[in-house]
Amino acid sequence: MSKIIKYYRHAETIWNKEGRLQGWLDSELTERGIQQAKQVQWEPEIVFCSDLNRAYETAKYMFPNSIIHKSENLREIHLGHWQGCLISSLQNDGQYKCYMDSPHLFQNTTQESFQQVASRMLAFHENLDLIPYKKIAVISHGVALACFISALKNQGYESLWGNLLTGAACETITL
Repeated sequence: MSKIIKYYRHAETIWNKEGRLQGWLDSELTERGIQQAKQVQWEPEIVFCSDLNRAYETAKYMFPNSIIHKSENLREIHLGHWQGCLISSLQNDGQYKCYMDSPHLFQNTTQESFQQVASRMLAFHENLDLIPYKKIAVISHGVALACFISALKNQGYESLWGNLLTGAACETITL
């Protein structure tokens, strides 16, 4: 049975607009974010999302007539002591610079590693084989999806940011 799985990034939030890192913290969707989510024109048979509120709210706007199933495996990367920080305040932080400029060399300290994120995203994805639905929507987060897509493409993390989705964008996978 062929399955179509559409992986969406959550819509724009207030902190996205401010340039603030969220990780496992949350901020509300912006009006633009709500409109991004409402523009999705697809009817899945089942919807999954991260248990973080910004993904859940995005899912509700995208698929208002669907029951939404939450999963911790779809959470964003945990950013440790960077969570809630303005990106502009981290420009002189060597570890953050490495995270952004050389992700394949990044050594996590208080943060979750890219490999940890990819592993839990892949575990979720593999379980989709077990469900009987053909049209599946999944709403997650930018870095989590970039890690997942990199792993699916067998790419190293040096190309991680090339797989980054923004504002309710979608990556379609057929099984």
